[in-house]
Amino acid sequence: GNNLKKSVYILNFLLILLAFSCGQNSSEKELNGNWREIENEYSTWHFYPDSLVFKINGDTEEKVNWKGNKSEIKFDIQTSDWNSDEKIVDTIYKVRIDYQLSDKKDSLYVTFKNNFGTHKFGLLKAKNYVEYLNKKFGIDFTLPKDSSGIYLGQMYHSTIGGKKLHPNYGLKIFMRSSNDKIVARTELSENLNNLGFDIKKFKDSIRPLEEYIPGENEMYSDERFHLRIFADKSIPDSIITNKLKVSIAEKKSELNKHYPDTLPIRIYRILKTKGIDPRNIKGKEIKTIANTVYN
Repeated sequence: GNNLKKSVYILNFLLILLAFSCGQNSSEKELNGNWREIENEYSTWHFYPDSLVFKINGDTEEKVNWKGNKSEIKFDIQTSDWNSDEKIVDTIYKVRIDYQLSDKKDSLYVTFKNNFGTHKFGLLKAKNYVEYLNKKFGIDFTLPKDSSGIYLGQMYHSTIGGKKLHPNYGLKIFMRSSNDKIVARTELSENLNNLGFDIKKFKDSIRPLEEYIPGENEMYSDERFHLRIFADKSIPDSIITNKLKVSIAEKKSELNKHYPDTLPIRIYRILKTKGIDPRNIKGKEIKTIANTVYN
């Protein structure tokens, strides 16, 4: 009798272990890993078997418990707010995400629903930022290593020659070497034929909205437009600069009257760094004949 009880006990124990180790259903297992929003590279989602950790626009990290099936993800977010009696009240918001997973299992198309409404976006699964860029823009490149590089992307901390290099102010260009040909594109166009137009379009999208007031909003005043080149390590600097011959003439306006009339476009070649991230990128400036003109 004792042996039977012992066997039943061991069997039950093994079943409990199995339940814990197989706690996820097959749909949840397919979601495990790093995801980054297609429209916003600062927003990351990391699905773990026991939690979901996400950052929206690079802000504070949220960690929640999640459940999913083949078309839906659910979790609760707890927020603390002051109520009318000036007491802190915890509110729990229920979030429901309807999603479609691509056939390759590396793209998610998401409809995000919570108390405030509906938001649609896409996510790409990638081990790191470089793999995300490879997938998003369809150009595979292996970045070069170089000990002389400097960190470009630290938000508001990176000052080069007195000018801040805000990551939002760098137009990305991608290049790879394929059968002795250079395949290149910008983040806005599938080749470099429209580089001048792309630069104008990009610069219009990053124009500071507020009036520049010397001494008051200095943090925002000095960011300089620049090019960030993600090029295969086999491509020499000289080929890169040769591909980027461009001059942009602009009408002088209220917004850029505080800048010198003519400035060379700064070009930074992005280097391989550990844990590379959009806001923490290493690069080196390479010489260029490209100019941008403000008059």
